Amino acid sequence: MRTLRVFIVVLLLCGFISTARSQYFKVDSSFYSVSLKEKRNVTLFLPDTYFQENDVHYPVIYFLHGWGGNHNSLNDRLEWLNYLLGSGMIQPTIIVCADNSDEPFGSGVYVNSSLTGNFEDYNINDLIPWVESKFRAISHKNARGMLGQSLGGFGALRYGILHKDMIRAVASHGAQVNTAIWLPMIGQMLMFENSGPPYFYDFYGFNNDLPFGAAGFFTRSLFLAASGFSPDPNSQQNYINPQIVQFPYNQYAQIIDSIYDKWMDYNITSMVNTLTPADSVGILVGCGLYDETLAYLPNLSLSNALNTQGIAHELYVHKAGHVMPDSYFTHAVIFLDSLLMDPDFYTANERKPLESHFQVYPNPAGKYVHIGFDNPASGKIDVNIYDLKGSLVQQLNAGRFPKGYQTLTLELAGCKPGAYLLNLLTPEINFHSKLIVH
Repeated sequence: MRTLRVFIVVLLLCGFISTARSQYFKVDSSFYSVSLKEKRNVTLFLPDTYFQENDVHYPVIYFLHGWGGNHNSLNDRLEWLNYLLGSGMIQPTIIVCADNSDEPFGSGVYVNSSLTGNFEDYNINDLIPWVESKFRAISHKNARGMLGQSLGGFGALRYGILHKDMIRAVASHGAQVNTAIWLPMIGQMLMFENSGPPYFYDFYGFNNDLPFGAAGFFTRSLFLAASGFSPDPNSQQNYINPQIVQFPYNQYAQIIDSIYDKWMDYNITSMVNTLTPADSVGILVGCGLYDETLAYLPNLSLSNALNTQGIAHELYVHKAGHVMPDSYFTHAVIFLDSLLMDPDFYTANERKPLESHFQVYPNPAGKYVHIGFDNPASGKIDVNIYDLKGSLVQQLNAGRFPKGYQTLTLELAGCKPGAYLLNLLTPEINFHSKLIVH
């Protein structure tokens, strides 16, 4: 089978099979991270059109792997990505998976830490600029999306909130997003995994060759999270090993309030209070109903918090566990692709921010959508919404608007849940934006 695949690839590259569907090519690379002060591996998936159209730039989806993963964590999804691209379910898009693994606990936790290193700066300040300087990636908020699994889902949500000026849409799966719910639940699991009381929590005290394996998962995961949320190389807790973090539980499996407060600074459900619909960050939250890491209730609470803030989003619940199923992966990639710019919107001769004066929010939208635009001249404004087949779904003659920045609200009465193209036509400029309706 491997020989057959290699033969087919050779034929494609040589041009002997002209009717083959589009596909991705995996590129292994590396770069020096100033933030981490070391070289890091990166795997990129480039659509075949990347090698055929040298003046076209592409949107990018960054995949943030989970605990124990690395730059190879997306390799087993290559055939699935080929299917999505070849079937036309997604546009040609660059996919990036960078190495976020680290010692001593198997991974960084996507935050800046004195113990593991500045992984947030690495992903935001190093990786994104490197991709956009070395590859034909669109340098614009509306061309950047993030998809994360488990720990990577936490990172994707965190970056989408804190760096909302840089990230257009995020999708998470099985992430730990609410410390206030999840951490108290861990107490029972600590007592189950460790002998006591009093308890001695040893990261290395479980019969498992992998630091991120099932044995002692909750004890180990607390060490991992503490490496980012409460690192302390001079920890005075003599009931933990290694003694390099502030562990959130004492030797009687009781939460330590001062450390709990530090962890709450990284609580995604609290952080969404800083978002508004006008920030235009698309959010997809996914989780298995039977997630064995106890992530379901925290993710449900995150959805409730987003509803309270009036942030349009999608909650995707499936009847499985912590591992991301193909159904969710497909849904998430299509979700992100639906909100990102098309590759032909930006070429080498057009290196400037695009449509920064045109806003559509919230997006994803519910019953209403708000449109903000810079009207270059007084005149009549028309708004049209098309489905993905190009058929007109809804039309609005909004009337005349004076010159300057204007806003209008459109009721989405004619739009069923799905993806659309919103078009706003002025006498001077033709604005367009992708729109998802839930």
